[in-house]
Amino acid sequence: MVTINCAYTESINPPSAHPTLTQSQIWRGLQRKIRHAQDFVPVIEGTDVIEEKDAGREVTRVAHFKAMGERPARSEREVCRSFAPTRVDFWQPDGALITNTVSDGVGLTEHDYNMTYTFEWRYPEVEEGSEEHGRLVQQSRKEAKMAVHSSIESMRRMAAAGELD
Repeated sequence: MVTINCAYTESINPPSAHPTLTQSQIWRGLQRKIRHAQDFVPVIEGTDVIEEKDAGREVTRVAHFKAMGERPARSEREVCRSFAPTRVDFWQPDGALITNTVSDGVGLTEHDYNMTYTFEWRYPEVEEGSEEHGRLVQQSRKEAKMAVHSSIESMRRMAAAGELD
């Protein structure tokens, strides 16, 4: 069995970004992502919320993933735990964890935020150091970048349309 850990970080409000996202808009975007992941991550085609607990801080959902490369389409039950205003953890039954983190940027100023997605993927059938392991590491890195970038761009579109106010 192999566990692949990877992370990708992107600035949420680089100088060219418009509109500039506020911390509250970003948090509302992450909460919407829990319930409507398909609006943020292209590889997800639908999300079904099964249960909400603790005033919405814990949501159990089923995310429906499209086929991608050699990976067939699949549905994954996830427990999503929110830690306002900085983090959402997505736990899968096999112990895999995806974390979405909003952090302050180097300037520690208003609107200077970064988005980091951290992935801990488990592959029980893959051997450590194998060619398949290397391929999965590279694939995971590309998918992490795509997920962060598309999520930020989705939040920006939603904010421009007044959907995160």
